[in-house]
Amino acid sequence: MSWRRWQPALLKVHRWLGLTAGLLLMLNALTGSLMLGVRPLDRVLNAQLFEVQAGAKAVPLEVVHQSLLAEFGPKAGFTLRPPRETNESILVYVRSEAWEGQAFFDPYTGRRLGARGEHEGFANVLFEFHSTLLAGDVGKGVLTFNALTMLAMLLTGMLLWWPRRWRGAFLVSLQGGLPRGLYDLHRVGGVVLGLWVMVCVATGTWMAWRPVSQWVTQASGQKQVAAPPVKPAPTGSVVTIDDMVATANFALPGGIVGYLGLRAKPAAAVRVRKKLDDDPHPNGLSSVWLHPQTGAVLRVDRWNQLDIGARLYAWIYPLHSGKLAGALGVLATAAGGLLLFGFGVSGTWLWWLRRRMRLPGPVL
Repeated sequence: MSWRRWQPALLKVHRWLGLTAGLLLMLNALTGSLMLGVRPLDRVLNAQLFEVQAGAKAVPLEVVHQSLLAEFGPKAGFTLRPPRETNESILVYVRSEAWEGQAFFDPYTGRRLGARGEHEGFANVLFEFHSTLLAGDVGKGVLTFNALTMLAMLLTGMLLWWPRRWRGAFLVSLQGGLPRGLYDLHRVGGVVLGLWVMVCVATGTWMAWRPVSQWVTQASGQKQVAAPPVKPAPTGSVVTIDDMVATANFALPGGIVGYLGLRAKPAAAVRVRKKLDDDPHPNGLSSVWLHPQTGAVLRVDRWNQLDIGARLYAWIYPLHSGKLAGALGVLATAAGGLLLFGFGVSGTWLWWLRRRMRLPGPVL
């Protein structure tokens, strides 16, 4: 039995997936493309938070840490992003019982420049919608399901397009009216560019839904790398976070410090995350784990020695964000999101036109 006999059923599957879950994919793709432009724009419009006047000498990071502890208390967790340019502020992600958000500090004076809640500002809301649909882990699960929906739409669309004769298979006719032109653009565009769109969707799913990385690691027979355990130390003097950064740079030379993670739990290891020269991840995935009281090195994890799921993430994040290939990669990623949005618009528009005009031919 030829698979072409199944075309009516494939058409229904393709159409109704597109008109239901596909609409959410459209919005997610559009927000992803917008983010690539909104983030730089946010830094321009809120330069008072992101930019400072370079000074002669930076204050110790411990000054900022003590300011955070005084405001949010010892039960809060902080992730510090030290400046990577001389005119950048210190960005701190705060997690406390009373407040979650971002705080900004002048690295040369230690003065707080301002703060934004987790859902304050258009850029933050856009990111939250794109990554979680503003629904936390539930939203991540929905996005993962939608990625499978995209795969089903891509496969059914490919089968529906597959020509009996290859002559004219990639022809887009603009002389048969709007419905015909939309139909050709939708099917040919989906075949030619659908693979790149699927790469954007798949990499986004990997990033949003942590179990995907865990499943890959487990399937390879490896054990996922976790934070090292911390044994209580005798009470005494506590080292500063500047001492910890110095220790981490000695234990893992080269590169820059991307983030400094200070957990709220007193028995949790301090993580100094570094961006090494050979690491494709823009923020780095190599880590030095330190005792929170003594500052002793508990373990050093180089990015290319992590489990397979984590190592793949080092490439997947910059691929999804476009940073792997510089400015051209960012443009290609933005185009991928707009293409997916365009597929949804053209498919929905074509379905509506054919129903309204009662035109013959396939109804997507």
